[in-house]
Amino acid sequence: GKVAYEKTRFPPDYIQGPVNKRDNVYIFGDPDDIFSYGLTNYEQDPDGFARRYKVLYQVTGDSSFYYTLAVETALRLKGISASVRPSIKSGRILFDDGNNSLEIPTPSPNSMNVNFYGPNSNIYETFKSYPLSSILDRGGYVGLKEQQNWMDNYTDKRIQYESMVQFVPDWPKPPENPFKNKIVLIGTSMAEDQDFVFSPYTSYMGQTMEMPGVEFHANALQTILHENYISSSLGNPTGNFKSHGLNFVMILLFVFATLLIVNRIPPLAGFAILAAELFVWLSFSVGSFLGGDYLWIFTFLFSDIGRVAIGESSLVPIMVPVASCVVPFGINLSYRLFTEGQDKKFLKNTFGTYVSPDLIDIMYESKQAPQLGGDYVFNTCFFSDIASFSSFSEKLEATDLVELLNEYLEAMTNILLENGGTLDKYIGDAIIGIYGSPIPIDDHEYKGCLSICQMNEKLDELRKKWTAEGDRWPEIVHNMRHRIGLNSGQIVAGNMGSSMRMGYTMMGDAVNATARLESGAKQYGIESQVGEHIYNKTKDKFFFRFLDHCRVVGKSDPLVNYELISEIDKVPETYKKLVPLWDKAIELYRKQDWDKAIVAFEEAEVYEEKYIPRKTNPCLLYIERCKEFKENPPGNDWDGVYNLKSK
Repeated sequence: GKVAYEKTRFPPDYIQGPVNKRDNVYIFGDPDDIFSYGLTNYEQDPDGFARRYKVLYQVTGDSSFYYTLAVETALRLKGISASVRPSIKSGRILFDDGNNSLEIPTPSPNSMNVNFYGPNSNIYETFKSYPLSSILDRGGYVGLKEQQNWMDNYTDKRIQYESMVQFVPDWPKPPENPFKNKIVLIGTSMAEDQDFVFSPYTSYMGQTMEMPGVEFHANALQTILHENYISSSLGNPTGNFKSHGLNFVMILLFVFATLLIVNRIPPLAGFAILAAELFVWLSFSVGSFLGGDYLWIFTFLFSDIGRVAIGESSLVPIMVPVASCVVPFGINLSYRLFTEGQDKKFLKNTFGTYVSPDLIDIMYESKQAPQLGGDYVFNTCFFSDIASFSSFSEKLEATDLVELLNEYLEAMTNILLENGGTLDKYIGDAIIGIYGSPIPIDDHEYKGCLSICQMNEKLDELRKKWTAEGDRWPEIVHNMRHRIGLNSGQIVAGNMGSSMRMGYTMMGDAVNATARLESGAKQYGIESQVGEHIYNKTKDKFFFRFLDHCRVVGKSDPLVNYELISEIDKVPETYKKLVPLWDKAIELYRKQDWDKAIVAFEEAEVYEEKYIPRKTNPCLLYIERCKEFKENPPGNDWDGVYNLKSK
């Protein structure tokens, strides 16, 4: 039978019993005592799978209890009277007629958990099954006469076997009745009948197969007969709010513990701890179901997992506690990444105009405020200055001067930063930078030279832009030039100043030499002057002109200086003609052949670039120097070093 429901009926729910056909059916014993029926209704969990088995039902307007097929069968088997009313208490239903009793645990209201014995019997023989065609001897039901004939025939063969086996040991034994001492459930497995349920074994060993409804009842009945119930100490996940009990409290603890973990440690360490936590819970859950085998994973890897003893299975939720860890972790991690990204962006936007963005990154990642002190490193130092900037102050209003200077400094600083440099400071129109600190750069010499070439190209673009703006800017702006010094050496780079106010900067002899290279470029009438180490490291990538072997004011050690002209593949045609003549003139200069050197420098000077406000150039400088040495020769022991007279 079943509980039926018709919307237009009053009451809409009612018990629909089986069609009572007893004709031609042989019943052993009193039909009224034996014949009864159970309900075949079953319930699905929210995901569509059947894991629970209803013990009893009631319908509107009827105080009677109607039992499901497995429960009714178990009651008849145990001889419990059908008239006994069950005792329904929280977590269990008890049937007791004074002589026999049956207790069924119900973690969900009026429902037990089915402890499935295996997948479909027609494939894996969880329960012994027979096709109906093997049981019936012809198309119709076996009538009383045919059944009696079968029994007589079976009895004759049994008597014959018992009388002959003592003389002929191999005498064929008559077949045993396969239904002897068995409970037989008759049902359909035809797809057309649509009597199937989704069970935990729907997907098994790579196959997908729904379970016939009759087999679902068989699993429930076998669970009752073996008392092989699944305990649910933490509450049944499919029950009502009250049945969750400790499960709900446990979820809150998981959420709290997860938030506590992810808030106090780095994300990667938090993820590792979370993974370990989930692994432990998974092992505990599966181990509980397997009767306390909490090391089941090792059993699974190295040996066969044995069957769980009857009545030892325990239902412990897995997915909900896992979700209570993963979801808060994911939300918290996303929130931290978002807020930290916003904090970092705010920090960069606020202080990035004052200190290097790379230095801000280091401070943010280390979570440490800057400390006084520096590191002894080998870096490349950068100094630049606008030529004749004092003249700009005379020609421009203060607001125009600030606007012009900001446009220039922004363009040049962007190039410095894009090539991995660190802005040290601005001093008026001057830019001071470092390549290699605080972020190490392997090719800092190359990056510095590339920045100079790009800055020269960018200044040429700005000059054209300012010129195109007409009377907006005076002619001095149209012809703006700058000087750049670049040098490498051992320096101290770090935070210097006081504990109240400090700045990231550099100090050392190489820094002073770089400043001399920048200011000394004015004497030669050039824009870019670099040290000897820069030349040796990058001469295969950039085009240089040897400039001088000199001793600058304030330093005793001489410097070898070079003019950086361009990248190796962008050499102007005039310099291709100039440099060979220049090298020849320098050779005569070193030989102290002053007259020939003057002639050679004059030949080379023809190719020197002419632009406003260039007042001199290296050729003119050396011509004057040759004339000076001609009147006052340096002597035969001269090492080629010239002592500069001004900074």
